[in-house]
Amino acid sequence: MAERTVLYIDLDALKKNYRTACSMTQARVCCVLKSNAYGHGSVPVARALADEGCTSFAVSCAREALELILNGIHGEILIMGPCEKEYQADLLGQNILFTVTCEEDIEELEESCRLQGMTCRVHLKIDTGFHRLGFDPTPKAAQRIAEKLETCQHVHAVGLYSHLGLIDEELDHAQYRRLIAMQDYLRAFSIEHLERHICDSISLVRYPQWHMERVRIGAFLYGVRPSRSDQMPFECLETIRFATTISQIRQVRCGDAIGYGEERIDHDARIATLCAGYGDGYPRRLSNGKGSVLIAGKRAKVIGLICMDQMMVDVTDIPEAHRGSEAVLLGGGISYQEFADWAQTNRNECLAMLSRRPVRIYMEQGKKVAFSDELLGRKSER
Repeated sequence: MAERTVLYIDLDALKKNYRTACSMTQARVCCVLKSNAYGHGSVPVARALADEGCTSFAVSCAREALELILNGIHGEILIMGPCEKEYQADLLGQNILFTVTCEEDIEELEESCRLQGMTCRVHLKIDTGFHRLGFDPTPKAAQRIAEKLETCQHVHAVGLYSHLGLIDEELDHAQYRRLIAMQDYLRAFSIEHLERHICDSISLVRYPQWHMERVRIGAFLYGVRPSRSDQMPFECLETIRFATTISQIRQVRCGDAIGYGEERIDHDARIATLCAGYGDGYPRRLSNGKGSVLIAGKRAKVIGLICMDQMMVDVTDIPEAHRGSEAVLLGGGISYQEFADWAQTNRNECLAMLSRRPVRIYMEQGKKVAFSDELLGRKSER
C-alpha cells in the first residue's frame, strides 16, 4: 500500500491522440497543458509530446508557463489569459506568446518590456460572442488597438484568435465571421500577417474549414472524444486509469448507517473502505450509490457519503475483495463519459479535478517509465 492511490497515465495513448490530431489538419497543433495537463501532470506530458515533435504548447496563466520553463520545456508557450505584471519580467526573453485582451494588457507589457530592455510577441484575443475575454470585433476597437500598438516600441502583435461557444452551428458561424471581420478591420489600420486560430478539440473535428494557421488541442489529447463524432473514423484513446486500494473490510447489518449522513443500508453487507475521497478528485456527488468502482473486474456501489480521504463501497458480491485489493475509480472499465454522467458534469472536469495527492505513474508499452509524487517532490523522468 506504499502507493495507495495512483493515476496511471498511458503515454502511448497520449502520443497516439496527438498523432491523430495532427493527421486531421494542416494547421499547427498547439497542445493545451492547462490545469496540470487536465490532471495528467504538465511537465511529463509536455516532454512526451515534445518527443512526438510538438513545439507549441498553451497554458492558462503565467505560473503554468513558468512551471514548464523551469523544468526545461523549450517549445513555444501561448499564455491564454492575461499575464500578471509580477511575472512578466520572468517570462520576457522566453519563448512566450502573450495574450492581450484589452488596452491595459498592452500597456502593462510595454512597460515591463521597456524596463527589461526586451520585446515580446502578443496574440490579440477577440470576443466574438463567447463574452469571456477579449476586444470587441468592431472597426472602433481595431482603431484603438492600432493606435495603442503604434505607441509601443516593444510589443509586437503576431496573432489573432477567439474561442467558440459550440452551442449551435448558427452561433459558431457568426463567431467565425466576426473573427474574420476583425482581421479585415485590423488590416485597414496596417496590422497584417497575424496568425489566426479559433478551433479547439471539438471544432478540430466539427469545423475543418476553420483550422486556419493553428488549432488548440486539449481534451482530445487526453481521450475526451469530441461530442457528436462517434460515427467518424478516428480513435481518441482514454489516457488515465485512476485507482486506489482497499484499506479495510467489515461486516455491517441491515439498517446500519455507513459514514456520514443519514442513509442506511438495506441489507447485511460486506463493506470495503477505500483509500481515496474527494480530496483526491473523486467527487462527493457520487455518494449513496450514484457511483461505482471496479474491484476484481466487478462493479461495487459507493455506500454512504464520500469523505475527503476515504470512501466506502459494497463488496458483498465480490468475495475475492480483500485488504490491499485494487479498486478502479475511473478508466480501465469505467469510461470518462459514464463517470461524467454519474457526476452530472462534463468529462473535462472529471480529469481536471484530479488532485496532486495521488501518485502519478507514467506507462509506455505496458511498463512504468516515470513517476511523480507531488506531495514529497519525488519524481523520476523518462
